[in-house]
Amino acid sequence: MSTTLIVRDATLVINGAPEKRGEPGEHLARRLAAVAEMDPSMVEECAEVLLGASTGDQPDPEVLEAMIVIALALPTLAARFGLTPTTTGRRLAARLERLGQTERALALLEVLVQCLPGEKELERDLGALMRRQGMVRDLADRYLERAQSLIREGRTQEGVGWLREILQLDRGRRDVARMIRDLRFQEVSAAKNRQIRWKVVITTLLFSLGVSFVALRETRVLDKYRSLPPAVDENLGALRRRLTSVEGFMEEHPAWHRTFHLVKERSELRIAIEKLEEERRIAAERHDAAQRESIMSAEAARHRAMEKIAIDDLQGALEEFQRALEAGGPTWPGYEQVQRDAASVMDFIRKQEADETETREEQGSQ
Repeated sequence: MSTTLIVRDATLVINGAPEKRGEPGEHLARRLAAVAEMDPSMVEECAEVLLGASTGDQPDPEVLEAMIVIALALPTLAARFGLTPTTTGRRLAARLERLGQTERALALLEVLVQCLPGEKELERDLGALMRRQGMVRDLADRYLERAQSLIREGRTQEGVGWLREILQLDRGRRDVARMIRDLRFQEVSAAKNRQIRWKVVITTLLFSLGVSFVALRETRVLDKYRSLPPAVDENLGALRRRLTSVEGFMEEHPAWHRTFHLVKERSELRIAIEKLEEERRIAAERHDAAQRESIMSAEAARHRAMEKIAIDDLQGALEEFQRALEAGGPTWPGYEQVQRDAASVMDFIRKQEADETETREEQGSQ
């Protein structure tokens, strides 16, 4: 048995049959599960063959992919052979990109980033590849998800770092800039609230009457907050009124114990308002474009009708007038004139038909 055949057999065992492959990312995930259930001795034999075939400047992508599957599925076995999924994955991604198989390269790096969190080299390679492919918006969305996840975990500084990466990609992301400012405000507010809470504790120990006052104040503030105008989804006016009320409330009560909630709500309201405004702007542009197109169609139909009148094609003129009326609609400035023109042509046709009928009757009587 030749070495080429042995390598082919090893890649088929690890990577599966080519005809059964589907989407690159799903295929790689399925092979990881399958190899993890295989006989370790068989996988070890495959690893020995593949390791020898992976050298050189232009290794076979199938060989590199099989090595990655082994390294991720059986890390202990891979460690004995010195297989590192990060290094091998970066080699394979670069090789696939040179071969023009960008989709496979992207899917590979995405799976590796998921399986090996914290590998900054893989994150950098994925980001660089997405930039080269013009996927800046997708990359920014990916960074935004990462930042939001870190912020939810309480790792605000790391989250702000990813938000800054988004601004490096797109300086026009005002929403991201506001998020950074809001997070900074939260940090300042958090420090301020901690100081306030300590003061409240000390005051509680020394002045029991002060506790009652603070409790009453918080109750009044909460009642006032609950009385603010409600936000209604898809209702721009209601969202704006809610935002104005929340901002005024924050200015009036900057040290309230639910300041974090207010900052979050303010950010969500701003994002929702911007989204609705953008949707309405796009809808208005589309409506205007459709109206312009309808008017152009109506004008063209009226012009064709006048040309048909010029060549005595009155029936054809009537049809074109009808098309003009249907395209322009009642709001079209020329609608009433076209109605009158169509009526005139119809009257003329009827007169002609009556004259012809009368002529035939006279001829018949003779």
